Amino acid sequence: MSTQSENTSISVDVVLIDIDGTITAPIRNKDFAVSPLEQLLRLLMQSESISREAALAKIRQIGDVETSCIFKFLEPLGISAELYWNLLRQDVKEGMMIPEDAVFFIKALKSKNIKLFSATTNSRMATLLKLSVGGLGDINGSPHFDGYFGGDSFADPLGKWSPEFFPSILKAGRFDPKRTLMIGDDPERDMLPALQAGIAHVAIIDRHQQETILDKDGVLFINSLNPLYHMLKPASMHICQRVGSDPR
Repeated sequence: MSTQSENTSISVDVVLIDIDGTITAPIRNKDFAVSPLEQLLRLLMQSESISREAALAKIRQIGDVETSCIFKFLEPLGISAELYWNLLRQDVKEGMMIPEDAVFFIKALKSKNIKLFSATTNSRMATLLKLSVGGLGDINGSPHFDGYFGGDSFADPLGKWSPEFFPSILKAGRFDPKRTLMIGDDPERDMLPALQAGIAHVAIIDRHQQETILDKDGVLFINSLNPLYHMLKPASMHICQRVGSDPR
């Protein structure tokens, strides 16, 4: 492992970024003190004056909460998306924060004509909830992201943990893996599967790391997203059509 100069450039068209532990930092043990499913159960029990068992049965009639974004269940159940969002947001903003380096990186990346997509266990709406804590998104979307690839994106029960997750992202986005950067916080869950999918550039963030940048076999280990931002330059000036989930 060797130190890496911030003057080194990385040419990419696309950045894939993890959410939990990469963009966010925990305040307590869990992001949500009350799980999104539990919040939905409580709202449904209250609105229809039914038991917990009956509420859960109604939810399961609509779909599988393990592989689908819970926000997709709201309209069929007659639950206000705004009410549900506000309950979850109030909870999550007490459980996590977004460090300044992440806010800077996300806001500044568009100035380099580099596209930004999430690559995370979180669904689009869960990603937006967490981004909203740092003023980076709201219930309608984020102006800083070009799309969202979550654990529910490919109807795979394993979600992000599937060996097909990163290959599916590259295929869906028509991304050139040689011009793609994956940023995460977990070598096993982010680095290895990205490299196995052929993604050429990987950065792992650990904000407790003493060194600013370390290079280990071509993978960058960083303690902040700030120096990584300054290393990036667009591999091409071609402006691609937005892909992935609608960011609006």
